[in-house]
Amino acid sequence: MFGNNKVVAPPPDKLMKELARRGPNKVDRGDLGIVGMSGQIFAPRTGSDLPAVAFAHGWLVGSARYRDLLFHLASWGIVAAAPDGSRGPFPSDISLGTDLRAAATVAGSVQLGTGRVRVDPNRIGLAGHGFGAAAAVRAASDAVLLGRPPMNVKALATVFPAPTTADLPAAAATVRVPSLVLAGSGHLASMSGNALDLAENVAGDVVLRTLPGADAGDLVETPSVKALIGINGADRAVHKAVRAQLTGFFLHRLTGDEKYAAFSDPELTMGDALAVDLESADRPELDTVSQLLGAKPRSA
Repeated sequence: MFGNNKVVAPPPDKLMKELARRGPNKVDRGDLGIVGMSGQIFAPRTGSDLPAVAFAHGWLVGSARYRDLLFHLASWGIVAAAPDGSRGPFPSDISLGTDLRAAATVAGSVQLGTGRVRVDPNRIGLAGHGFGAAAAVRAASDAVLLGRPPMNVKALATVFPAPTTADLPAAAATVRVPSLVLAGSGHLASMSGNALDLAENVAGDVVLRTLPGADAGDLVETPSVKALIGINGADRAVHKAVRAQLTGFFLHRLTGDEKYAAFSDPELTMGDALAVDLESADRPELDTVSQLLGAKPRSA
């Protein structure tokens, strides 16, 4: 019957391979300095009503260490803005979260490039890596951050999230948008990873997936001449999996394209990204403080 067409999506593993490759769009890079903040922005050369993602960097690194990842999102039609604040040894996730809101507002309110690129302000997502994942949670929360009010966000993605302050779970509990949590299998609940806590506390629909054997450092790029031929210093398998997961999740959640609905299905394993059931996930016997102090579990 007419008007009852159903989207037939490729198998999840095929989607992962498709989205790990560069998309069809030519990409331009810009500098957020023109609006008074440090950082960079990547956008397709043309397009209207586009989705956008504001991305927060990890501890002690800046947006330059994610160039290929941001470029990749833009090649699939997603404007990617990455502020460069809070790069010192004692950063603030609240401060970087405030910068994320500012960067997302810029992306959603101005014409980009030569005026041929415009973002739909109702298609904004947030993402972060490591420490930046906490900043993304702050930005997606309903709290006022350093005077900047909450914003209209449609989706949140955290990659190898790391714990920051004790009130982060409370902030996560006010995040009501769909969320993707992607972590190394050994860092679901550790001194360097809080993926399990985060997935359990966010209030919206959540997808938790792990990459076996991966850790946060595997995603960080090393700018060099080799990057021009695709060798960016990051772990290639991890980088490909993260690229595909972020792209598919945001294409589904920000544009409503049902071809990519699998990326929002919490029960689906997709290639190297393994689905984790929150109810049956194993927690370590010791909390992070006890782990830091070198305590031994009772079963040891």
